[in-house]
Amino acid sequence: MKYQYIATTRSGEVRQGSFEADSAEKVKAHLREQQLLPISVQEKKKKFHLKKRVDMGRPGRFKVPLLDRVIFARHLSIMLRAGLSLAEALDVLFDQAQSDKMKKIVKDIREHVLNGKTLAAALERFPKVFAGIFVGMVKVGESSGTLERNLEYIASQLERDYELRRQVRSAMMYPVIVLSATVVLGVVLSVFILPKLVRMFESFRMELPTMTKAFLDLANFLVDYGWYVLGGGVVLIVFFSFIVRAPAVKPVLHKLTLHIPILRRLSGGLNLARMTRALSILLKSGVPITESISITARVVNNICFQRELQGALKALQQGRSLASAFTNETYVPKMANRMISVGEKSGHLEESLAYLASFYEEEVNNITKNLSNIIEPILLVIIGVVLGLLAVAIISPIYQFTGSLGAQ
Repeated sequence: MKYQYIATTRSGEVRQGSFEADSAEKVKAHLREQQLLPISVQEKKKKFHLKKRVDMGRPGRFKVPLLDRVIFARHLSIMLRAGLSLAEALDVLFDQAQSDKMKKIVKDIREHVLNGKTLAAALERFPKVFAGIFVGMVKVGESSGTLERNLEYIASQLERDYELRRQVRSAMMYPVIVLSATVVLGVVLSVFILPKLVRMFESFRMELPTMTKAFLDLANFLVDYGWYVLGGGVVLIVFFSFIVRAPAVKPVLHKLTLHIPILRRLSGGLNLARMTRALSILLKSGVPITESISITARVVNNICFQRELQGALKALQQGRSLASAFTNETYVPKMANRMISVGEKSGHLEESLAYLASFYEEEVNNITKNLSNIIEPILLVIIGVVLGLLAVAIISPIYQFTGSLGAQ
């Protein structure tokens, strides 16, 4: 059987052609041997088609992983550059989609494209999947004829977001695991080991040390009311998760993260990297600066940054420069503001913003790498104190008992 394939070289060059083989997997293996990355492999006689109709229901409810969106943008860009029509490219993406949610989304987008809607209008039906920058850049790409290039910009931006999130999560995983293990160990020792030792010492009518009594009271409390404590903890976590999302609480928490030393550098760096990268890509794609600011305000996560951008938009509409529009140095540092000012004066604002984005991405990368080194001493002190107190509570009665035997 003959198969049509679309693949890319390591440098990103698109290659397409046909190859005769027994199966698609053998074609993919052949392409990898040729140092090519397979994007699509289809039977030559097979026409592009969508499978059975899937009920979409309310499209806005869908939410898919960031990695799926990266693949969608990257592969759509490659296939359009290879000469496939938009409908054919969406057909291939439908076949390649790993999750049912993504299949439903791609199918709905293709149907709307075939019905005469623009790709941007079809993407707007899924606000939880395709953020403002995604739709905005697709809209500009369709009107200016640079859709493939803009999709490539989007994929690069999403890849950077994915990598930054992965680094932050990896850095936070270590302290969570260590603290959880410490709590579990403390509970096991207090509930299962300490009470058995205490019963033995009480049989000798010994007066237990204060530390041992305190841990024994805690162990008895956990035995009698442990399920209530666990249930209360779950309720508290659920309640807290609702509270932090409340419109009245969110601004306070977001402002707080920008004033706590370690969190300030991490949260501020993440939002600055995302803000400058989004602005750079939008301006490079030909989006007017006022529209770029408006779209970027929906891209950053922190409400304080969103408000700063909204204030900058009003200042720009009044004829001020972007550098003078950023008034709060807590959110946009002096160094960043000066770079923006130089970019505006030289006519290379997008390059200055791209430099700032790379700078803050690297800073966040360094923070996440060093986060475990910063937290490790604190964790060691906490673990040492907890285990030390437990050791004293367990060993003290033993020394007291051996001492009383020696006195006799």
